[in-house]
Amino acid sequence: MARRVGVIGVGNTPYTSAKRETRERSEIGRACIKNAIDFVGNGLTLSDIDAVYYTTVDGFEGTQRPDRTMDCLAKGTNAPVYFVNTGGTSGGSTIKDAYRAVASGLYDIVVVYGAGSLIATKNAQQILNSASPPLIESKSGIGAIHIGGFYLNKYKSDYGITDLDFATVAAKSHKHAKNNPFAHIRKGYTVDEVLASPMLVSPIRMLEVCPVSSGACSMILVSEEKAKELSETPVWIKAASSITNSFTTAYREFKGFEMLEVLANRIYEKAGIKNPLEEIDYAEVFNPFAGFELLEYEALGFCGKGEAPHILHDGITDLGGKLPVNLSGSTLCTNSGVAASLTRQAETCLQLMGKVEGGRQVENARLGLAHTWGGNMGQFDTLTLFERD
Repeated sequence: MARRVGVIGVGNTPYTSAKRETRERSEIGRACIKNAIDFVGNGLTLSDIDAVYYTTVDGFEGTQRPDRTMDCLAKGTNAPVYFVNTGGTSGGSTIKDAYRAVASGLYDIVVVYGAGSLIATKNAQQILNSASPPLIESKSGIGAIHIGGFYLNKYKSDYGITDLDFATVAAKSHKHAKNNPFAHIRKGYTVDEVLASPMLVSPIRMLEVCPVSSGACSMILVSEEKAKELSETPVWIKAASSITNSFTTAYREFKGFEMLEVLANRIYEKAGIKNPLEEIDYAEVFNPFAGFELLEYEALGFCGKGEAPHILHDGITDLGGKLPVNLSGSTLCTNSGVAASLTRQAETCLQLMGKVEGGRQVENARLGLAHTWGGNMGQFDTLTLFERD
């Protein structure tokens, strides 16, 4: 029988622009892991770690040997190092793999971490654009933001969604990022400022697009026995799953995130969730473009099709609402590639532990959902449900 698995530690580093980064990837990796171990306390040391799970997208870092990041951490501990690369969903995939390793009894204490610096690549965006299908899209210069525009223009056409709706959800992230000490973009841009920012690819404006960030995030996963020994506020992994779609665009109508909806229904059934809006207390969703958050509300069953702006404007997904979403400031304000997808898990756990800084804490949150999204067209999704006793 699978063992219960808990999250007992979270570590972050402050994020900055990849072009302004002065720290090496190994340096921010060490820092976030140290912060997670210090978070736990109770005598936990690096030598207690049974295994390390490292989330990476090699191409973004301009290296084929990301394992060298861990040399200084693994020496002398005999801890095996695993590498997980599923693009933008790497953080969620790594949590899933580490969870299964602990649940199976293979390990008792593992570290999961991602350290994205992007300093070794001249232009990470060009690398990301190469993920477009090579037959037509890649050769014509179509990248992630263009495909994001396809989704959002279709959304506007089908349901009468407005630029104000997109700007409002962007301003919500910017408002909360201002109070997040680890966030990259902390300007607190308003709705009017978002609407006044330049249009990049219709209907996406400059302040509705995520930055290229540098920073690191780590989490410590343990068996139930170790969780009770080391932590007073463990958060348990209730369910974790993923889904993959086709790489091609030819057949797509860009009518929302259909595969995410399939995945959500699967994980809700496994967890016994009947009404996500009523039962989930907090969610972190992956929104490299602000409007994606609205599409994700609908795919995750928080509301019906075309109804996401209503729950947004009613404050349901803001602090103090029935189901707050992305109070970290989200991917929109901090996007270090793989660490950004791991951060969705970490922020959710911090909310359930009651240890969020900056006045962003949700009162008495007990069930949380973390989402990651990968590929220029959202070919990959992961979902993790966390709960506390």
